[in-house]
Amino acid sequence: MLYYSDIKVRRGVSNGASPPPAAPSPALRRRVKKDDTDYFTPFIEKAKANNYNVAVQIFQYLGMRDVARAARTCSLWAELAATPALWRHVRMKNSHVSDWAGLCAALRRHGTRWLDLRKMLLPTNDALFWDQFAEHIGTVDTLERLELCRCPARAVEASCERVPGLRALSAPAIRDARLDPAPLARLTRLELLRLKSLTGLSLTRDLRPLAGLSRLQHLSLTSIKELGWYACEVVGQLEQLESLELGECSFGGSFATALGKLVKLRKLRLERGVAHCAAPALLRALAALPKLTRLELVNFDVKVGFDDALAECKNIQRLLIIPTYVSQSATTNKQVLSGVLRLKETLTHLMWGVTIELLRVTELFIDQCEAGDGDAKRRDVGECIPVLKPVPGCRLPDDHRTVAGPPQVEILPIPTLQRLLAAQLPRTKLKLLRIPFHATWRQSLADFQ
Repeated sequence: MLYYSDIKVRRGVSNGASPPPAAPSPALRRRVKKDDTDYFTPFIEKAKANNYNVAVQIFQYLGMRDVARAARTCSLWAELAATPALWRHVRMKNSHVSDWAGLCAALRRHGTRWLDLRKMLLPTNDALFWDQFAEHIGTVDTLERLELCRCPARAVEASCERVPGLRALSAPAIRDARLDPAPLARLTRLELLRLKSLTGLSLTRDLRPLAGLSRLQHLSLTSIKELGWYACEVVGQLEQLESLELGECSFGGSFATALGKLVKLRKLRLERGVAHCAAPALLRALAALPKLTRLELVNFDVKVGFDDALAECKNIQRLLIIPTYVSQSATTNKQVLSGVLRLKETLTHLMWGVTIELLRVTELFIDQCEAGDGDAKRRDVGECIPVLKPVPGCRLPDDHRTVAGPPQVEILPIPTLQRLLAAQLPRTKLKLLRIPFHATWRQSLADFQ
């Protein structure tokens, strides 16, 4: 056994022992290796300085259901779960709400500004669920942005009436067939509005309530039946608009005049433009907009005169066009081809959508024309589209293979069309789409970089 007296003797402090050695010099002290056995002090200091922020960053990857569970683990995790940064933008993906009153109280207490309900878990019978949402959502007076999931129209209307401070409202999957746009007038601070239905939506009144939304910068109203009959000229009063998306574009000439007032417009998407929407007048109005550089025409009816009007749009740099191909598809393709080739100095991106239905009809047409030549002479030229002669642009490539057809129509294989466009538009990124008609609505220039 070792006693304290023995330690003193061994250190030379006992009687008769030699004096203790002198203290080492400063130079020697610097050469002595620093003691690295004290791990705990620097760890605690680093934890206090950095680990809290690291834990908060990790918590941001959790869903609200997981955050709620983590808060019940210990007092430290409860404090982490209450960090304001985690509640500023609340995502409810894969989460279920059983108590809207409690959730809304928590959102208000933590100052939530952005509530995202997309892909949240909904009960089988959700009538009471949305009634409770409508009753309590107005208590979250800090809310500025609301993104709804698959919901009835009354949830949208309640959000407008009870959260007037919203700056952004998005409802991309409205279930009901009818919506009252009158409550939209209460959202005087609104900067973004996006409404879309799953099966087609009708409005109970016209769009005049939108006239008071003087701060609106982004407006998207798609899948709304006969939108052109709901006084769409009101968009001309929204002078701050930078992005506009409209569907069911059965507009008259007055709509073109309204669009000409949107001098800040940068992006325009028009879906299902029918024959009487005065496309040439519309395009000429767009040509006068100085900041408009992105144009998307989806399921647009192209008639004679379209190419001349499109050629005037020297401001357009990115163009997506998917014609309807309801009738006179050869004339339609010639109009599109002629118009885009005359934009070769300014066009940077071009997406041209050709429906699978048109390719199949053209294939049947080729089979009928070559039926008399026998099976041995049947040539596999791939997928083709009809183009009215003369084909716009320079002469066709030398390796172009002519397909039998009417003398006034050229049957143009898709690879040949690709080479023709590449030769005439050397500075333009090209993308030819083969898509079924039901998928045309999902195409966007956002997917083309």
